[in-house]
Amino acid sequence: RQGKKTKSKAQRTLHIKYILAANMSNRVKILMVGPVNGQLSLLSNKLRTLQKSKAGPFDICLSAGPFFHQTTTDNNDNDNDAGAKQERQTIKDNAASDEKLLLEKLLTFDVPVLFVDAGDGLPTDLQAKIDNVKKRDDAEIDLDDDGDDGGDKNKSDGENEVKNGDSDNTPEGLLRISSNLYQLVGASTQPQMQQQGGLADIISVPLPLIDNAENGELATKTRAHATSITVGFLSSRIRLPCSNFEMKSKHTSFLGCDVLISGEWGQGMSSNKCSALTIDDRNILFGGDDGGGGNMVGSYDVAELIAMSRPRYHLAPGPVIPVQSGGEETVKMRRRFVASLPYRYPATSSSGGEAHAGRFLACSNVMPPPEVKSLGKSFKFIHAV
Repeated sequence: RQGKKTKSKAQRTLHIKYILAANMSNRVKILMVGPVNGQLSLLSNKLRTLQKSKAGPFDICLSAGPFFHQTTTDNNDNDNDAGAKQERQTIKDNAASDEKLLLEKLLTFDVPVLFVDAGDGLPTDLQAKIDNVKKRDDAEIDLDDDGDDGGDKNKSDGENEVKNGDSDNTPEGLLRISSNLYQLVGASTQPQMQQQGGLADIISVPLPLIDNAENGELATKTRAHATSITVGFLSSRIRLPCSNFEMKSKHTSFLGCDVLISGEWGQGMSSNKCSALTIDDRNILFGGDDGGGGNMVGSYDVAELIAMSRPRYHLAPGPVIPVQSGGEETVKMRRRFVASLPYRYPATSSSGGEAHAGRFLACSNVMPPPEVKSLGKSFKFIHAV
């Protein structure tokens, strides 16, 4: 028709690029990490590098396995091996040094980090501050707080930091440990309830996950649109029943977790009948055993909870295998990175009769850059989705 304006090819192309850019700006970028075991500086440096890379910025980092130092590990190194003893002592010393830096606020994370297992426990000084905050009754009125400043002058900066962060900004189900560092605790925030059957729950984590004023400004710049992800978590050696987890996963409106974090594999994931692992992974882990060598690896309870929660991604610590690298004669035990083939969960009524896909990821433990480079991508400790 005369007078009708039509878009040129260049205008249509520009419009399509605008739509794609808008969709990409709302995409959630997640970093997944294996056991940190107290090596906080190594993780902090890696996150800082990735956040500034072309792949970044990332919204959140999720960790599976012990986050702080854990004395009893699954590495099964020879106790009589002097090299293994020295390595364990170095890891322990580094963990103690990093925990001190964390308490002094000299060690920070550029990406919000969420973990489940605390290893041997939270640093003693930090645990004491958190316990003091938990003793406070929410119904109490603080007569010493005159509102002129941000906290009680008679309290340490650490206590005020934990109090303010946990009460003002921290979403339900998270325990603020330090700036941009949270433990997944779920609905049961009382320690005695957590220790009875371990931690197991499903929560919604808002993004951006704003910590305090300065980090809040940074978070709003890295994400144009607010959103959230559904995170399920299971601590190590979790056992059924898990009332909160089961109740939420059986709700009619539940569509599945975006990510499930567990300290163990689900039983059957390594089975030759599952066909989830690649042939290369199966051969390396079980020596190509077709007799069911991997059938009994993992936890039955975890497998049941996976089936209930139907996670899009399931994150767990990688399997421990012997490795020899860099021409060294000494054989060391290291966790291997495993990424399963995509699989589908059975359809449910809440999913509209459609089955959705899932994938299993198991990451190595956090290691120094030279060792990461020497071992290669088969032993990487961090993965992005």
